[in-house]
Amino acid sequence: MMMKLFSVLLVALVLPSAVVGDAPDGPDSVYNDAGYIDVGSSKKLFFWMFESRNDPSTDPLLLWMSGGPGCSSQLALFGENGPYVVEDDLSLSLNPESWNNNATVIWVDQPVGTGFSYGGTPCHNEECVGDDMKNFLDGFFVKYPAYAKLDFHIFGESYAGHYVPSVSRAVIRGNAGLSEKDEGYINLQGFAIGNGLTNPEEQYKWYIPFTEEHGLVSDGVLKMMQGVQTVCEPLIAACNMDTGGDSTKEIEAWAACLNAYILCNIGETTPVTSTGVNPYDVRVPCGDSQLCYDFSNIDAYLAQDEVREAFGIPDKKRWAECNKVVDIVMVYGGDWMKTFDAYVAEVLDSGVRGLIYAGEFDFICNWMGNNAWTQIIDWSGADDFSKAENVTWITEAGDEAGSFRSASGLTFLKVKDAGHMVPRDQPYNSGDMLRKHLTGDYFVDQQQMA
Repeated sequence: MMMKLFSVLLVALVLPSAVVGDAPDGPDSVYNDAGYIDVGSSKKLFFWMFESRNDPSTDPLLLWMSGGPGCSSQLALFGENGPYVVEDDLSLSLNPESWNNNATVIWVDQPVGTGFSYGGTPCHNEECVGDDMKNFLDGFFVKYPAYAKLDFHIFGESYAGHYVPSVSRAVIRGNAGLSEKDEGYINLQGFAIGNGLTNPEEQYKWYIPFTEEHGLVSDGVLKMMQGVQTVCEPLIAACNMDTGGDSTKEIEAWAACLNAYILCNIGETTPVTSTGVNPYDVRVPCGDSQLCYDFSNIDAYLAQDEVREAFGIPDKKRWAECNKVVDIVMVYGGDWMKTFDAYVAEVLDSGVRGLIYAGEFDFICNWMGNNAWTQIIDWSGADDFSKAENVTWITEAGDEAGSFRSASGLTFLKVKDAGHMVPRDQPYNSGDMLRKHLTGDYFVDQQQMA
């Protein structure tokens, strides 16, 4: 929550146990680059890109965005699905299950202010996120034209349940009127959201059933949560009302968004997190760290002067796991409780395939809520998807890894023995999931054989 060159070549900059630029020969050595893309309005978004370990000239290109809002994608690079793991002595060891086994992957810090990204005014809504990330992609493909015609996929986790639909829609709309041969066309083939927050209006209904099923609180607390839910639902609905451009209604909607964020989180999530359980994996306690996981090695690695110098980080910009300012700006902008299933519908109806996956033991963006909102999307494949059978997911290794429903280009996948960070909890199985999604037909074939 992370070889052959065909058009670009940089002078190698040696980092502690890592290389930026043209890596040395060897089966685990790939070309990689890190730096900034200027997205306008004085904003510069930081990225670190690693080419595919397989065939970067033909393998897909994948964009990864972590959530928060305001949490750095470098957490995923080192802590979930990237090529390296930071050891206690701050050396780097290779992750054999990295997602760049089968794709060239870009881990980007966004919105601006997140991670090493800096400049301009922080985004307070998804229109800003979509615009900035579309500008990022345009700038990236200008810098690296060799990747421009590869199949492209947008992935994200957690609060990226907002980001992924917004960025995907911005790409689809940016492609309008262009042919695949035109400059500026982005070859978007798929998107995926892992344990995401996409439709709060539906997903907040499922905190109580999930809490009850896992016995996370007492019966008395559960009744209190049920009482709060009766107020929570209309607030979220008011947050998402059609204002028709009326300024008074827009203020009312914003107030409802903010009140829903405060009330619904205090009443629906705090009762569970206050027990000390890890809300990202209810099988274990949270512990002492703010995010319930120890990322101190990553913190220390990215704080090193030689790493910062190699990346070209400004002197005053310091990396943090999650930027509280970005979080506060998005919350007080009214973004948290906005619903983006209509964006998902637009992207699906454009012919782009989608994957919604969820680790079964995550509370905060649990599988029940994610499963529920995928079944109420208003799109052309809705009937086929609702009729699709729920099927056991078997990996290429022959192991049972979860279950899925798939039809008309949309797949919902429940991941066995995983929490909020599926690639961290199930490295091999998440790679199997990725390969099936990138090919576009493995899930369908498996369903037909079931």
